[in-house]
Amino acid sequence: MAQTAFERIMQTRPARTLTHYGQAKGPIFAQGMTLSAFLSLFAALFIGFAIFALVLGGDSALRDRVVDAIAGSVPGLISTGPDSNGLLDVDAIVESSVLGWGTAIAAVGILITAIGWIGTSREGFRAVFGLPDVRTLPVLLKVGDLGVALGIGVLVLASAALLVVTSAIADMLGVGGLGQVVGILAQLALDAAVVALLYRFAGRLRLPAKQLLGASLACAVAFFVLKQFAALLLSGGSNPLVAGFAAILGILVWLSLVNQILLIALAWISVGTVGKAYARLEDVEIARAEAIEQAKRDRAALKEEIAQRERPDPKQGLLMRQTHKRLAKRVRRR
Repeated sequence: MAQTAFERIMQTRPARTLTHYGQAKGPIFAQGMTLSAFLSLFAALFIGFAIFALVLGGDSALRDRVVDAIAGSVPGLISTGPDSNGLLDVDAIVESSVLGWGTAIAAVGILITAIGWIGTSREGFRAVFGLPDVRTLPVLLKVGDLGVALGIGVLVLASAALLVVTSAIADMLGVGGLGQVVGILAQLALDAAVVALLYRFAGRLRLPAKQLLGASLACAVAFFVLKQFAALLLSGGSNPLVAGFAAILGILVWLSLVNQILLIALAWISVGTVGKAYARLEDVEIARAEAIEQAKRDRAALKEEIAQRERPDPKQGLLMRQTHKRLAKRVRRR
C-alpha cells in the first residue's frame, strides 16, 4: 500500500518535474549561470551609472527612482538608504564612473561576461529538453547573444522609465497606492518579458506561445514571491563573520534561486504532453538538418571523385604513347 502511494506521488507532475530537472543536470547548469550573472552585475552597474551620470546626473529625484527600480530587481545589490544593507553605494559608483579607459575596459568586460552568461543559459535551457547546442556559425551565435543582452538592457530601462513616469503621475494626483500597484505590475511585466526573451532568443526554444507565456508569467510571479523573503537572505544575523559577507552570499543565493526557477519552469513544460511533442519535433528537425548536411557532403565527395576520374592521368598518357611507338615499330619491320 505504501509502495503504491509512493508510486502515485512520483507519477504526479511536480514530482516528475523535479526528477527530470535533476536528470538533466539542472543544478549544475544553474550554478554556472549564477556565477556568470553575478560577475556581470557589477560591470553593468558601472557602465549604466556612468552613462546615467553623464546624461541625467543633475536630476537627483530621477536618479533615486531609477535606483529603487534596480534595487527592487536584485535585492541587496544597491544601498538605498542609511538603513539599507546593500552591497554597493550609489554615490560611490557615480563618482567613480567616469568615462575613460576604465569605462571602455569595463564595457568590453561586461559584453564578454554577458555573452558568456547567455551561452551558459542556452546550454541549460536546451539540456532540459535533451537538445544539443545550436549549430550555426560561432560569429552569428555570439552576435545573437549580444542582441539578447542588449534587449534585456532595453527592457530594464523601459521598465525603469515606466516606474518613474507612473510614480510622478501618482504623486501629482496624490494617489500613492495607485503608483505602488502600477509599479508591481510593471515589475511583473518586466520579469515576464525578460524570461520570454531568454527562453525564445537566448535558448533558441521555439515553444508554443501558450507554454512560453505561461512559463514566463509563472517565473515572474515566483520572482515576486521570492522578493518578499529577500530580507531573510540578506540578513547576516548575530554572527559577525556571516554578517560581513551577508550581502554577497545573499545575492549569490538569490541568483541561484532565480536560475533554478528558470530551469524548473522549463522542466515543467518538458514532462508535459506539449513538451514531449516539442522535443520529438526538434529531434526530427535536427535529424533532418544533419541528413541534409550529410547529403551535401556526399554530393561534394561524389563530384570530386567524378572530376578525378575524368581528369587525364599523365602516367596513363605516357604509357599509351610508349605502346603506340612499339606498335609502330613492329608495323615498319613487317
